[in-house]
Amino acid sequence: MNHYVIKGHDYDAFRDAQDELVDLKVDNEDISAICDSNTHPLHDFLTNHVVKIIKSECVFLFVLMIGAYTAVNIGTIPMAAIVVATIVLGMFSIWVSGMLGSDLIRHYALCKETTLGEKHPLVLHVEIEDGQRETLRKVVEKRPQLQMQRVC
Repeated sequence: MNHYVIKGHDYDAFRDAQDELVDLKVDNEDISAICDSNTHPLHDFLTNHVVKIIKSECVFLFVLMIGAYTAVNIGTIPMAAIVVATIVLGMFSIWVSGMLGSDLIRHYALCKETTLGEKHPLVLHVEIEDGQRETLRKVVEKRPQLQMQRVC
């Protein structure tokens, strides 16, 4: 798999290229929302999107613990089943949140590497097979206001 970033500032050309790639069944993802030059005050890679994931995960785990405590006090379900269910649900939730967060951080690092602090860039991450490289090149060449860059 090859990874490319298509970036620019012309919204119409950017959307046309994305629509054409979708029609050609090329895997792409618009990551413009996390590519701004503003960083979170706590750390460079901790974006506001990752902070929202962490906050929602903490709220979910808190609600899960309250639910488990309530179920234990009511006593209709055996305590062992409640503890096992709470641990399984909590672990699954943390796993899913970790996958989402790591994907966001990977895209954020990609943005930092390719946009070099530009203000409000439009960025499209494209993942293609070797045989589709020429197709991608043709799509970008039709729109000179867009730049394509290969990333690792």
